[in-house]
Amino acid sequence: MNKSLFLCLAVSLLTAMPAHAQRIQPSVQPSAPASSGMTQGIVAVVNESIITSTDLRARLGLALLSAGMPDSPEAQRRLMPQVLRTLIEEQIQLQEGKKSGITVTDDEIEKAMGRLAQENKIPGGDMAAFLRSNKISPATMKAQIRAAITWNKIVMRDVRPRIDIGEDEIDAVIGRMRAGAGKQEHLVSEIFLAVDKPEDEAEVKALADKLVEQIKGGAVFGAAARQFSQGLGASVGGDLGWIQIGQLAPEVDKALQLLNPGEVGGPIRSASGYHILGMRDRRVIALGDVKNMTVKLQQIFRPFTPETGKEALLAEAETIRRSVTDCASLTSTISNRFPQWRWQDLGEVKLAEAPAWLASKVASIPEGQGSDAMATDKGALMVFVCGRTVPEENINRDAIRAAIGSEKMELQARRLLRDLRKNAFIDVRMK
Repeated sequence: MNKSLFLCLAVSLLTAMPAHAQRIQPSVQPSAPASSGMTQGIVAVVNESIITSTDLRARLGLALLSAGMPDSPEAQRRLMPQVLRTLIEEQIQLQEGKKSGITVTDDEIEKAMGRLAQENKIPGGDMAAFLRSNKISPATMKAQIRAAITWNKIVMRDVRPRIDIGEDEIDAVIGRMRAGAGKQEHLVSEIFLAVDKPEDEAEVKALADKLVEQIKGGAVFGAAARQFSQGLGASVGGDLGWIQIGQLAPEVDKALQLLNPGEVGGPIRSASGYHILGMRDRRVIALGDVKNMTVKLQQIFRPFTPETGKEALLAEAETIRRSVTDCASLTSTISNRFPQWRWQDLGEVKLAEAPAWLASKVASIPEGQGSDAMATDKGALMVFVCGRTVPEENINRDAIRAAIGSEKMELQARRLLRDLRKNAFIDVRMK
C-alpha cells in the first residue's frame, strides 16, 4: 500500500488533514431525535465512564451533518449502533490517555477546529458558529477531537518506537513493484462495515445501502468513512492509497476493476463484512518518470461519409474496442468483421515526445486494450497499446520505508485498541 507519510496515522488533528479526510456540509435541520432503542439517561458504561443518551444524540447529529446525510429518525436508528461503538472506543482511548498521563490542551483543540473550518471552507472560518447554526453543540466536535488527539499521542509514544523495518522488506516491495511495472493501480478510498455476528447482517447491510445512496447523492465519502468505517483507513477518510489488483479480497478486486475514476461501488460483501469503494484515480505502475515510458501503438481509423456519421462510427469503434482482447487479434478482427476500418502500426512511441493528447490517452491503458474512440475532423480514430517499456530509475527507499512503517503502525494501533476494548468493562444499556 503506497502511503507517502510515515506519520499518516496522526490524522486530521496533529497535522493538516487531507482534503478528502473529513468534510462538513450543511444538512436539513434536525428532526426530533429517534427514540427507538434509546432510553433516557445512561446508554452505556465503559469502565468508570458513562455515555448518556444526550451524548449519543449529539454525536448522531454531528455524524449526519459531517456525512451530508438528512437527519431523520430512520437515519438515526440505522447509524446508532456504529456511532455508539465509536463513542465507546473514544472513552477507552481517553481512559488510556489519562492512565498514561497524556494531556490535550484547549489550544490544540481550537487549532484543530480552525484547520477543519479552513479545509472545509466554512464561511468566516468559524467552525463553532457553523455547528451552532446547524443545531450542533461545538462541545460535541471538541470531544471527538480530544479523543482523536489523545489516541494519536498514545500511538506515537507507545506504538511508533516498536516499528522495525528491515532492508529485506524494502527489497520485497521493490520486487513487487518491478513485477507489477506496466500494470494498473488504483487510488482507492473504502468504507468497511464489519459483520461480527450473523444476526447483525440485515442491520449492517441496511446501513451500507444507505451510505452508498447518500454518497451517490452528494454526501462526502471521506466524512462518511471517518464517522462510520471500521477499516484501517477510517482515520484518514477511508484512504487506502494506491492499490493493485490482488491486494484486496477477491470480491472487492472484481468490483474495483469495474469502476472508473470518480465512481462509487458497493456495497460488496466479503467474508468479514461490507465494503464501499470510492475510485479516485488510476495509473500505470512505473519506477521512474512516466514521461520516459515507451509504448508500442497500433491505430485504426475510418473516415466519415454521408452514409456513416460521427455517432455511428463512434458506436462502432466502441464495439471494436470491446471485441479486441489483445493486439494479436486486432488485425484479424478488423479484416474479418470491420473491413471499412484502416489499420496502421505506429511503432514505438516515447510519451515525452508524443503529442500531449496522445500521451494522456495511452499512459494508463493496459496492454492489449484500446483507447476510447476519438473524433477528428475527418473520421473516427482509436489507438491500441501493444507493448510498454517502463522506466526504472530513482527508486526512493526512504519513501518505501515510510509506507511500510505507516501500514505497520496502523495495524498495531488497531490491535492495541482491540485489546483495550477486549479488557474493558462495557455495559450497553440500550433496549
